Amino acid sequence: MDFVAKIFNKSGISPNMTAIPACVQPVYSNEPKTDLNNAQAEAKLVYGQVISEVLRKTGLKAADVDILITNTSVYCPTPSIASMVINMFKMREDVQAYHMGGMGCAFGVVGLNLVRDMLIAHPGKVCLFASSEIITSAFYPGDRKEALVTNALFRMGGSAAILTNNPTWRRHSKYQLQHCLRVHTGASDRAFNALKWEPDEVGINGLVVTKTLPSEAAAALEKAMRQMAPRIMTWGQYAEAAIHYIQAYAAQVSKGHLCAAPAHKYQPDFTRCADHFLLHAGGYAILRGIQKGLRLPADKMLPSFASLCDFGNTSSSSTWYTWSYIESTEAVVKGQTVLQVGVGGGMKSGVAYWRALRSIKDIHPCWAHLGGVPLTEADLPRPISNEYKSIFDLPSTRSQEEQQKVVEAANAAPRVTMLAGTGNANKAQQRSAAARVVELHAHRETTVGH
Repeated sequence: MDFVAKIFNKSGISPNMTAIPACVQPVYSNEPKTDLNNAQAEAKLVYGQVISEVLRKTGLKAADVDILITNTSVYCPTPSIASMVINMFKMREDVQAYHMGGMGCAFGVVGLNLVRDMLIAHPGKVCLFASSEIITSAFYPGDRKEALVTNALFRMGGSAAILTNNPTWRRHSKYQLQHCLRVHTGASDRAFNALKWEPDEVGINGLVVTKTLPSEAAAALEKAMRQMAPRIMTWGQYAEAAIHYIQAYAAQVSKGHLCAAPAHKYQPDFTRCADHFLLHAGGYAILRGIQKGLRLPADKMLPSFASLCDFGNTSSSSTWYTWSYIESTEAVVKGQTVLQVGVGGGMKSGVAYWRALRSIKDIHPCWAHLGGVPLTEADLPRPISNEYKSIFDLPSTRSQEEQQKVVEAANAAPRVTMLAGTGNANKAQQRSAAARVVELHAHRETTVGH
């Protein structure tokens, strides 16, 4: 308990806001119940809530859905989650249904690539994209510290979105997906083994967080952003990049190094590329590392930290909680752009770039408690504007020699964990799980661009 409490104190998660299922909540049970029946009950609660909400908001019926894509990482029952949803909502017999298991926290963004490809192959269709992590199955009742971290990390939540490339729906749409890409670094043994579901010494399964996870996540994200940057840079930034490399090459020539690559690569100011940022709220250390690597100011990071504070790590749905926070408290103006970034085990990183087709101010149920008033840094458990030092900085901010030192330091360092908080032990403070599940804001009002 001391170990988990130590993590919680550094987690960036509110002690009285997040929710976990009653079957693994100490207030309701002395012994956690992680059996399939309780896991299924959680899955039905989460998926039933978010899908009902997105259908209600869009005015669609379950029979209008042509493509269904669902995701949970650890909980993969038979019949699948997709089949469960079809049964719950009595969908058509010809609906194309796919469930993705073991995809980790990144799938909420990585999965958009699959959605895009499916809609390109089937133009004019309607896709329901629903994602969650079932905490009941992921809960670890053992003593291995690397696996106990996830008990403090993950929280109950889910998301659902309606996406289409039917041109007749454009006038109803909120956003257009302009770019999306994914990077998979799983060919590296170090990256592949950074986060694993495996048994401990006595055979109890748990999600093991290794000390190399932050640096491997940062490396995957850096590669994804390197690919995305040229697609979203402004013309002014292209000019800056050209000048940067000309000056760097001239400096190398003056030293007699005609074929040497520039010592420092150009990194654009991403606040000039996008207006809003949705970053995976995997933990305080992860978000601060991303903040430092992308050189983002505190105000651009606050929505992601707000999501972490009030909901914890909701896995693949975390970036969608952040998006609903922005719509609920800050509003999105027509023409503004949104950069959505996910990262997860494997290792995988996904980046999506959206443009608002109309102005949006919509208070979502999950953020109704704020009354449309945004959080400030003072409302967060830990500061986000001070200088943050970590051996797990994004590789893009370091030279090749410095990157090697980071790897060596990670290997030599004591165990480093993804920091998060424990479940709320105060019944009066525990939120209704159904009320805490976010309905995804993309709705029918999300179109997929070409």
